[in-house]
Amino acid sequence: MTTTYIQLITLVLASLALIMGAYLLIIGKRPWRGGETAQVAPRVRLLGLSYILVFGSAMIQIIVQPTGVEAEALGGFMVLGGMIVILVVYLEARASRLASREDRLDNRLRN
Repeated sequence: MTTTYIQLITLVLASLALIMGAYLLIIGKRPWRGGETAQVAPRVRLLGLSYILVFGSAMIQIIVQPTGVEAEALGGFMVLGGMIVILVVYLEARASRLASREDRLDNRLRN
């Protein structure tokens, strides 16, 4: 009975993450940065794709509970989603560093 509750809670949380992934992929705006009107970077859409891969695969595994090759394929989708997250974090950090360098250069030129 406890396992059923855990699976149900996991399905609800995974479905929320799946909806968030679809929002990021389709709309492409970052809801955690309000008021941003600039064009959204493609890495936000990549993040949405990774959410869909990871949490969609998790939902399928919880519901169907596959074994063998099917389970390995779903695990591969999860790993691919995780690799996309690592790529997005790297790109976000790189963009942040470049923006801070440009800000410092602008400040130097103003003075």
